[in-house]
Amino acid sequence: MKKVCFALIASLTVLTAGAQVGKAASEATDAVQHKIDEKQAESKAKKSGPIGKTVNNVKSGYHKNRAKNSASKAKQSLKNAG
Repeated sequence: MKKVCFALIASLTVLTAGAQVGKAASEATDAVQHKIDEKQAESKAKKSGPIGKTVNNVKSGYHKNRAKNSASKAKQSLKNAG
């Protein structure tokens, strides 16, 4: 009975760690997508007029902050998994 209990606990631990790794992968993907969107907004800002520059610089700043946030969440999820 103890062996079954230990096996059950071990399998639950592995499932939890797997979920954390999956969450970390998802957050890392979000961070990369925000980084791409940031670079696209910066590129559009260079080609735009004064109002377009302002709008695209705001977009770029937003995506920069979201990328940092997603990257830190991914790191925390990996720490939680380990």
